[in-house]
Amino acid sequence: MKKKIFSLIVLPVLILGATVILISLTVVKSALVKEIKEALQSAATATYAAYNQNTGDYQESQNGDIWKGSYNISKSESVVDNIKEKSGMEVTFFYGSRRVMTSAVDKNGERILGSPAGETVVKHVLENGEEYFSKSVYIDGTVCYGYYIPVCQDGSDTPIGMIFVGTDKNEKDAAINRIVYTIVAVAAAIMLVCIVLAVLFTGSITGSLKKSIGAVQSVAGGNLKTEIDKKLINRKDEIGDLSRAIKELQGELAKSIETIAENAKAVMDASGELENTAKDTNSSMKEVGNAVNSIAESASVQASISGKASDNIADMGERIEQTSKEMSEMKMNARAMQESEQKNAQTIHKLLESNEEVRKLVEDISIQTCQTNESVKKIREATEIIASIADETSLLSLNASIEAARAGESGKGFAVVADQIQKLANMSNESSRQIEEMVSKLMEDSNTAVDIMGKVAETIENQTNNMQETKIMTDEVMAKLSESLENMNVIEGSVTYLDNARQEIVKTVKELSDIAGKNAATTQEVSANANVVSENFRHVEESTEGLKSIADGLEESIKHFSV
Repeated sequence: MKKKIFSLIVLPVLILGATVILISLTVVKSALVKEIKEALQSAATATYAAYNQNTGDYQESQNGDIWKGSYNISKSESVVDNIKEKSGMEVTFFYGSRRVMTSAVDKNGERILGSPAGETVVKHVLENGEEYFSKSVYIDGTVCYGYYIPVCQDGSDTPIGMIFVGTDKNEKDAAINRIVYTIVAVAAAIMLVCIVLAVLFTGSITGSLKKSIGAVQSVAGGNLKTEIDKKLINRKDEIGDLSRAIKELQGELAKSIETIAENAKAVMDASGELENTAKDTNSSMKEVGNAVNSIAESASVQASISGKASDNIADMGERIEQTSKEMSEMKMNARAMQESEQKNAQTIHKLLESNEEVRKLVEDISIQTCQTNESVKKIREATEIIASIADETSLLSLNASIEAARAGESGKGFAVVADQIQKLANMSNESSRQIEEMVSKLMEDSNTAVDIMGKVAETIENQTNNMQETKIMTDEVMAKLSESLENMNVIEGSVTYLDNARQEIVKTVKELSDIAGKNAATTQEVSANANVVSENFRHVEESTEGLKSIADGLEESIKHFSV
């Protein structure tokens, strides 16, 4: 906020100062230059009037002097010097474009005469007959502001010459700059003063606001005894109004908190009494509800038992009907089984014959496997002989290498042969080892095959025995099936009798079940009403607890404030 207030005060001042400086550098400077122009114009007009007051025409004599009637302009030093003395401006009279009289002198004090005017000046003044203002006219190296006016014969508009009035440009510019810089300095000083005043003003406002905010924060923190600065209260501005409003708010809050505390205490006392009453009533209703629930449970159990009995009788009837159906199906299945058993007996006889053939083939395979084992043992014996020969060859190769080393150069060829023999022995050993491994594996697989063949033969023998027993059992099953068919006929008659008795029992149990159901429904309705009343009182008890909790929370909140 301090930054915003500072910006609102300083920003317009800065804009105004910048505008003043910009105007000083442009408009004021242009106005001053215009005043110089008007002063030069006035001086040139006065000079022209001074010369033109003489009667007669402008003309040049034989010696080169310029006359105006009987007045010799070329000898008018007093006129131009007098104008320079009074106005501080240089005056020159041009006849055509040539200087014939001037107040300007060179470094030696000689008048600057005879030099021509510039082309631009000639074009504007002599050719176009216009007055002309120049900001850069050089007179013996000095830059001047200059103003030219055309000089005409009486009654003619054609210029025959011109009058020049000039002043030192550097001096005038220096004077203009002093004025402009003075304005800029004054504007800058005013801006600086305004900025300092803005800093002090914003500091005063924000400081007072911070004190007011601190008082509000203290009240919000619960300290209603906070003292507010009397200087803030006695202020006649909006900050004073805010401070007084905070003090009034502090007093009103203190009164409200005291009232709330008293009400909270009253609510807590009332909620305690209501809670005790609700608890007593709720306990009584629970006892009533328990008694009604016991009655309702007994009635429900009675209805449930009757219902289950009815369901069981109905289920019994369904089972009897199902038994009757299944008995018919069993008779059909028994006949089908009898036919199947006959086919099974034929199949078992054929399996016994096939099993005998398989047993003979297994015996042949077992014989061949035993022969293979014998061949493998012979291969192992040959492998052991090869390994022994390889070991001997390796030993001979070692001895040959030793003898070749002793023989020196003459034994080198023999050493090479011994080395090759050693390699051959090593390869033989490696081949023998590999053959040994394969023979071991083959021997192991062969032994496994022999064991498996033995187990297969045993299994086939057991299978044969089982088939023979199965054949005997099949014959017995066929005999039992015939007896079962006769018994099924007897059972079917008994099932018909049971179904008739079941229908009478179902009718009686259904009547008992309806009566028990009505009793249970009435008792459950009474129990439900008692539960509703008990639940309502439980809600009252919970409400009193919530009310007490609210009162406790209210009291806890009040403790936040220090009254």
